Amino acid sequence: MENLDLFDAITDSAVILDKAGRIINWNAGAVALFGYTKKEVLGRSVNFIYDRNYPFPKLIQENSIEQRKWHEETTFIRKNGIKGYCKSSLSNLPPNEQNKVTAMLIHQNISEYKKIETELHTINQDLIRQMQHIHSGFWGANSLLFEAINTAEQTDRKLRESELRFHLLAENATDVISRHTPDGTYLYVSPASKSSIGYNPEELIGKNIYKLIHHDDLNKLKKVFTRRRDFNNNKPFIYRIKRKEGEFRWFESNIRLIVDTPLRMINEIQLASRDITDRVLDKKARLRGQQLAHVFRLSTMEEMASGMAHEISQPLAAIVNYTRGCVRHLQNDSHDHDQIKQVMAKAVAQAERAGEIVHRLKNFFCKGQLVKTPCKVNNVIKETISLIKNELTTSKTKIDFDFDKNIPLIFIDKIQIQQVILNLIQNAIEAMQENHSKEKRIHIQTKATHFETIEVTLLDTGPGFSKENMTKVFMPFFTTKAHGRGMGLAICRSIIEAHGGQFTINSNTNSNSNSWIRFSLPISI
Repeated sequence: MENLDLFDAITDSAVILDKAGRIINWNAGAVALFGYTKKEVLGRSVNFIYDRNYPFPKLIQENSIEQRKWHEETTFIRKNGIKGYCKSSLSNLPPNEQNKVTAMLIHQNISEYKKIETELHTINQDLIRQMQHIHSGFWGANSLLFEAINTAEQTDRKLRESELRFHLLAENATDVISRHTPDGTYLYVSPASKSSIGYNPEELIGKNIYKLIHHDDLNKLKKVFTRRRDFNNNKPFIYRIKRKEGEFRWFESNIRLIVDTPLRMINEIQLASRDITDRVLDKKARLRGQQLAHVFRLSTMEEMASGMAHEISQPLAAIVNYTRGCVRHLQNDSHDHDQIKQVMAKAVAQAERAGEIVHRLKNFFCKGQLVKTPCKVNNVIKETISLIKNELTTSKTKIDFDFDKNIPLIFIDKIQIQQVILNLIQNAIEAMQENHSKEKRIHIQTKATHFETIEVTLLDTGPGFSKENMTKVFMPFFTTKAHGRGMGLAICRSIIEAHGGQFTINSNTNSNSNSWIRFSLPISI
């Protein structure tokens, strides 16, 4: 038992083989180096981890006869397919109780050293070419010599910094540790990226971090990445980053710039990042916002009651007429069964239509948490328009659609976005009625932008927003309508911002320009 504990405590990869070269034990160091669990490898030939076959049965026999060890630099292949280099040492173990021959195979990972060796070899070749140039040119020999010395010093400094980076990665495993080129491309990212932003490290290597940053934070992050003064300032940077599922999350990063001091050039950017969304979006504040939005939805019931009553009364009246007709036919001794069956089928269809209207009304006014589902924004707008079809007819208001047909799916809370659209349309109808507009028309446009957002713009023939009112429109209880509540636009903006979007109002700048309202929503991945 003590030997097994000692075997598992070995930090390097340790593998015990039988005389045929098959694996009979496999420690934690081997699991970490090659990626296979002990259960996956027991009984297999150890050659499956190498890029070629070694005669381990023969080597074990020779070691036993000649009382020596076998050493060789070998190339191995991890479970994920990535190659690496290690020093392999094979030594025989004393015979066990069954007098069976066993051997221990130790692997020391030298992949990083091989990489450094290759870099040094490349640098060495550069130095050789430089020396050849010195001999051929002669002039400027002193300056070239100093350059070669500086190159050697930079190489030594890079080696030391490489060691510090690996210590940083080991000590901050819970945070997302990443290394980037000066243009933002991922060079390395720790496994914590899977739980924090939904990506495996392999999916991010070679990808640019700028493509994941919210467009409102992009320019600020670029300035931090290109900053050369005070590059040792450890003040955290807060920004929004898009998860693989499409949701934006708030992150806080400690940024370290690896700068070439003499040249003042940024060689590499290192980030230690953590998710702080719950801290930024206070839970109690969001709950109050949802409760306020729920109260607002309930307050619109009064305005929609007549329209819904009209919609429900039509199928109910049809059901009454169909059932009365069936009663009359049944009272007649010579009634037609097929005709009665058809009439009852029509009554069922009208009953289902009434149930659908009630279900739609219930869904719209139900209270709940922010639940995002994939939706087509064009379909959401059309369905919302159907809720107030009677109100549009009564007010003689026409709706013009200008939809982008190539808009992708977005992750939204459908009920809350419907609430925003409904509030904006009802505001437009009331404004045009109070202004006595001759032509009552609302224009709704949707389009996808290059900022990976979808914009929804509403324009009507009403009076619009004056410059004087622009500073007050989002203040609670401020309204320009005679019977307005003054909460609609403030709640609309809160809902859109909770989805990671923006809410914008354009005022009337002159007599020839129209004001409009626009909100944007982020596109899902």
